[in-house]
Amino acid sequence: MRLPWTTRTRRLVFVVVILFVLTFPLVSTLVTRARVERSGVDVTATVVDTSRKGDGYLVAFRLPEEIDPDQHNYSAQVDRAAYEKAAASKEIRVRVLEDRPAAHRVEGEIDSKAPFVFMAVADAIVLGVGILWIRKGRRRPSLRMLARGDLEPAGADDAVGIGRAAGDVYEAVGTVMSTDDGEVVLDLGERDVVVALAGHSCPVEVGATARARGPLVG
Repeated sequence: MRLPWTTRTRRLVFVVVILFVLTFPLVSTLVTRARVERSGVDVTATVVDTSRKGDGYLVAFRLPEEIDPDQHNYSAQVDRAAYEKAAASKEIRVRVLEDRPAAHRVEGEIDSKAPFVFMAVADAIVLGVGILWIRKGRRRPSLRMLARGDLEPAGADDAVGIGRAAGDVYEAVGTVMSTDDGEVVLDLGERDVVVALAGHSCPVEVGATARARGPLVG
């Protein structure tokens, strides 16, 4: 079933996009790390500097020229054993993708948990606020309409909303949220229209888009 393009749908798409933007960099890092472990080669890098930052141990190094012709300087936080070994030997083992020197993993490298914590907190906030926004948002008061005929299926190109058709008759196009023998609720995004059937019928199923015509009675 085609998802009707309502205000709620647009909000849902927006929230999904934001979650994707927040999550993609970390997911990409994890995918690259897995590729390094699976397809990388082990090389001996030249240590150019070692330093301590608080309780952390940092090692700066250059990869072999055949792997990185530009001879960039890279750095990584490692455990104490790897740090002391690198400081003494001026060498450190690195697993690297041959076609992508920036994708590498150093012997004894310590992974920070901060990105995972940030992503989890940010995603939880966006998801919580997003669900509330999708469900409620800045909704206007509901309208009531007295149907002047059977409700009709709306086309894919019909704009969701309500407007005057002729005289006191209005036309509302929205997603059918609920239906019974007496009335149908249409979701127009920022507000609902409750359509009193008054003996007419609604052949449109819940979740599809329908058109109703009639005067507003409240």
